[in-house]
Amino acid sequence: MLEISVKTESGPDRSRPAEAELAGLLRRIGADDDHFVVVERFPEADQVFVQTWRDGDGPFTVEYRDGGPERHFRAESGDAERVVAVFLDWARGGEAWRTALDWQGADLYSTPGLAPETRAAAEEQARKGIRAGFRGFHEVAQGVCDSFGPEDPSVSLDEARRIVGGLWEERLAEQAEWPEVTDADRVAQAFDTLNAQGLTARMNFGCCSNCALAEIGAERADGDRGFVFFHYQDTESAAEGHGLSVRYGAYADTGEASAEDRAGVGRVVVAAFAGAGLPVQWDGDPDRVIEVAAPDWRKRLPRTA
Repeated sequence: MLEISVKTESGPDRSRPAEAELAGLLRRIGADDDHFVVVERFPEADQVFVQTWRDGDGPFTVEYRDGGPERHFRAESGDAERVVAVFLDWARGGEAWRTALDWQGADLYSTPGLAPETRAAAEEQARKGIRAGFRGFHEVAQGVCDSFGPEDPSVSLDEARRIVGGLWEERLAEQAEWPEVTDADRVAQAFDTLNAQGLTARMNFGCCSNCALAEIGAERADGDRGFVFFHYQDTESAAEGHGLSVRYGAYADTGEASAEDRAGVGRVVVAAFAGAGLPVQWDGDPDRVIEVAAPDWRKRLPRTA
């Protein structure tokens, strides 16, 4: 087994995969929703990784990073087996990968083909994803592309990655000045508590209330009596400084849950947030959401860039 973790666009993250599994993941990428592989060593180190991207049957764009942006390098290769060899050697702690490709300092951020107004719109979309703090680098970049409709000027995935790259670095620099525990950490603490108290507790779950309510039951663990969540739009609102809306309810094996059961879940949720040091606004009505009063939403980015 390799002492690494592996993230892909599709499927779960892998820890300590066999060499054959890593090779298979690399050889298959290029299809829709399966474009990249990102590898980190154990123990994890900030901004140390190797990753590759491929679109269709085009060349592999391979990058490695060993610290800050000045230690970020890029190469291209159309040879899948050479790319596999680079990743395996890096994962084993070897040195041959350093000369296996024509590594060049990565021009991470420029987008000369984009009109200024298009870049500005793309940057704003990227900032939303980065401020929310739940999505990885590649997910934010894909979100930038997806935010442009068929009638809008297009932003390629490479351009999106360059835009996200610069803003990602800015956020990492900001994080270095943050307090050890932020309000976003306190929200996560409250959700950990609620999950341990028999509630299906999910953060940034679903695109909206209707979708989340339709999907939350599938997340239910044995013994869970109710649920609590906030969805993507709630996250964006919190990241913009408007407070966090938290939604909750009780499960019913038949029919609908009673108002008292739903209110009981609400009281448990309020207590968990109070225990985490976050004030809430709720009048006890089970038909009203619980509002976490304007948390200072500073959620650290996922470790892998």
